[in-house]
Amino acid sequence: MIVRNMTANLILDSLRNLWEGFITRLPSLVTGLLAFAFFYLVARVVRYLARKSLRRMGASEHAARLISRLSSIAIMVLGALVALGVMGINAGALVASLGLISVGIGFALKDIIENFLAGIILIFQRPFVVGDVVCLGSVEGTVEDVRVRDTIIRMYDGRQVFVPNSSIFSAAVINNNRNRRRRLDFEVGVSYSGDVSTAMRVAAQALSRIDGVLHDPAPLVVTEKLGEGCVGLKAYFWVDPNTVNILETKSTAITAAKQALDEAGIEIPFPIVTVKQA
Repeated sequence: MIVRNMTANLILDSLRNLWEGFITRLPSLVTGLLAFAFFYLVARVVRYLARKSLRRMGASEHAARLISRLSSIAIMVLGALVALGVMGINAGALVASLGLISVGIGFALKDIIENFLAGIILIFQRPFVVGDVVCLGSVEGTVEDVRVRDTIIRMYDGRQVFVPNSSIFSAAVINNNRNRRRRLDFEVGVSYSGDVSTAMRVAAQALSRIDGVLHDPAPLVVTEKLGEGCVGLKAYFWVDPNTVNILETKSTAITAAKQALDEAGIEIPFPIVTVKQA
């Protein structure tokens, strides 16, 4: 019975001490919470103003969003440290403990951190933007979104590919839309009995009359090789990839060249295979 009474008294004393400690620290706790709330409001305002100012200065949507978000996070971290200090908690020791923990987390999340840092660099360097047609290794298509962790590519067949930013940062990137002029080409063969010079001139004139084909540089048709059954010509012409459809323009160019050669009476031979019976 005496032991029970002693245990109950110890528990009551502990609870009483906790309550008195809470009451003693209550003003500092409330002040700390109010300080954190103030920094939270400041962070929201800074995030809004930073994003709006960066967009007005001509920064991309992704860069403005990233910088404003990082600014907001930095202010909230500062607010948390100030609030902990006001509450009487040793913020320095807490930060040191978190630093040790972050080392282990860093090793566990190595790939995610690499993609995150690569995404930040891509957003600032802007090798491509949303809407550009790019080639990233074996993936080619239109950029739909550039996120911090990955880049979303819509391929020509409609499939959506999520490319990790770390792989983009460490490989060659081909941007088909960065230059306003892009060269296309195709091959055509004419008969050995035909006039090759006339064929080149007729094909070049046909290309220059196509809507979307640039006049500077002018279309060029050259003799490329002497084949087994024809003289091989190669046609070069330039287009603006931002204003025309590449596939449609190339198809129109090939069709126009064939029609012009047919109208000029220039034969486009086809392979002839002779089979002899033994």
